[in-house]
Amino acid sequence: MLKIYKGNIVFTSNPEKFNVIENGYIVVEDGKVKEVREDLNEGYKDIEIEDFGDKIIIPGFVDVHVHAPQFENLGLGFDKELLPWLETYTFPEESKFKETSYAKKVYTNFIRSLWEKGSTRSIVFATIHKEATEVLMELFKKSGLSAYVGKVNMDRNSPEFLTEDTLKSKEDTIEWLEDTKDRNKNIKPILTPRFIPSCTDNLMEEIKQINNIYNIPVQSHLSENKSEIEWVAEL
Repeated sequence: MLKIYKGNIVFTSNPEKFNVIENGYIVVEDGKVKEVREDLNEGYKDIEIEDFGDKIIIPGFVDVHVHAPQFENLGLGFDKELLPWLETYTFPEESKFKETSYAKKVYTNFIRSLWEKGSTRSIVFATIHKEATEVLMELFKKSGLSAYVGKVNMDRNSPEFLTEDTLKSKEDTIEWLEDTKDRNKNIKPILTPRFIPSCTDNLMEEIKQINNIYNIPVQSHLSENKSEIEWVAEL
């Protein structure tokens, strides 16, 4: 199925150059851009054109690292480094996502904000809560955006209310993957061990074994400041 959009088109065919086509055309076939043109040839004469007039058409932004459950905490905690910030602000907020009603409220606002800012694709951390993570994926599906979404794994050095049993973390992750891996082509699961300080070697080994079976992407964190580097070295 072909669709054609008309407007002032700005895009980058390579990192060094902006391409600008005034009153140009984007030809889309089966949901993918087929070509960008200054004018249309006879082969497109019977295709309906959606004309955006003088508006600018650009590619959607891609956010390759975003924490959906931290949306309510935007702007908080500039007085603290990472680890105290997690303990003071982030972990207490993430504990609320055991309630799917709260998750639906926050995640709805989060996805709306992505949509409003033009982030059409994103790679997302959720929380340890399997049910809330599935809520997030379902909301993404309804939004029309694309995303990798990860149920977080963490079994040490975390508050009791966010520390998983290693075996339960493994079982929940497999159950979540079975529920979501084939549900939608645009919303895909990604394995998400939070960071080394919160994951035992046993848990990391379990995630490795899971990945050997499901062969999906993995996301985590590198150390973000000197205090964390020292902590990781100690561990």
